[in-house]
Amino acid sequence: MDSFIKKFIEILQVTVVYDHELKKDAYCFPNLNLIVINSHNPEWQQQKDLLHELGHLAKQRNDYKLYNLAFSLHSQMENEAEEFMIEKVLEAKLNEPDFEPSSFNYINFLESYEIETKYEPMVKEFMTRYLVGAKSGNIFFK
Repeated sequence: MDSFIKKFIEILQVTVVYDHELKKDAYCFPNLNLIVINSHNPEWQQQKDLLHELGHLAKQRNDYKLYNLAFSLHSQMENEAEEFMIEKVLEAKLNEPDFEPSSFNYINFLESYEIETKYEPMVKEFMTRYLVGAKSGNIFFK
């Protein structure tokens, strides 16, 4: 997944800084094109947080002033960034050489990446879309 993330960093031309004393998991500063990641967290958490923050830049770079304007805007922007992260993690999983569609379990996926269960329908939709034609045997709806 590292090369996957590096590609987005390069495309967005963002600077990523790792800080072990950060109070939160990550911060995004769109006006500076800067993301700061808590290096004290496990690597998988850092990748997840980095993808979330890259989602903010990819989808909302010019709208950062709206982030704190209203709770509904804040929630919508956080949701969009989280969905971006989930899609990129799923894309990376699909590109793993040993990925077997028939063994994919969306609940295990959500739990292993500590993703809220409210994103279950999104994961199902994403995987169904990308596996159309694959002999999935309705693995997402058991």
